[in-house]
Amino acid sequence: MLVGQDLYEESATSMHRIGQLGVDTWGNRYRYVKNGGAALTTGNLLQEPAEDTQFNNMAVPAAEAIGQTELTITNGTTTVTASMFDGGLLFVSYATGIGQTFRILSHTTGASGVAITYTVDRPLKIALDTTSKVTVRKNPYSAVIQAPVTTQTGGVVGVALYANTISYYGWIQSGGLCSVLADNGTNFSNGITGISRSLAVAGCVKPQDGAEGEDVIGYSMNVTSTDAYMLAAHLFID
Repeated sequence: MLVGQDLYEESATSMHRIGQLGVDTWGNRYRYVKNGGAALTTGNLLQEPAEDTQFNNMAVPAAEAIGQTELTITNGTTTVTASMFDGGLLFVSYATGIGQTFRILSHTTGASGVAITYTVDRPLKIALDTTSKVTVRKNPYSAVIQAPVTTQTGGVVGVALYANTISYYGWIQSGGLCSVLADNGTNFSNGITGISRSLAVAGCVKPQDGAEGEDVIGYSMNVTSTDAYMLAAHLFID
């Protein structure tokens, strides 16, 4: 055991920090996650919660001095609820102070256009002014979902180790040797093929074919011949 919560057991309450990295004695890597709005299926490829672009490039209503750890930002049109961005990222995405990146420790709540205060993990090194724009993103391991079809709505985070209940906590695998569902086994003919997420079958991988925007998340380790077949893979998502 390398963790307080067993790799193959779920919990109704959080036993670790969301996103915590775990490594077993074989060198395989795991991430601690909170499941999203649907039960997870063993072997499914998973992604972070879908991005909400209303939190991109938000205004800074007043100057923020060097040394500040509480940054007030004008909210987009989506309501911010309690703990929504805890453990997520805040970064300066435009103009003065651009490039600074912080981990969000906590924040206030509010609806469209209100001032939201984000408490971050370290002080500002470059002051912000009213020309600055700020983007916030959720913790990618909070409310993970099955990788959807047709359109990618977030980054891939790992593979489900077991059927995980809605809103429960547990581990997923993000690196090393594992098995994952393949959308078309007949394409994995040579046994060693780069793999990427499928946009035809939810929660599956397919051979990486060099199409624009495709990310290689690992490589196959065996030949498959049946649709929705479990494919042995070496992951290097994280």
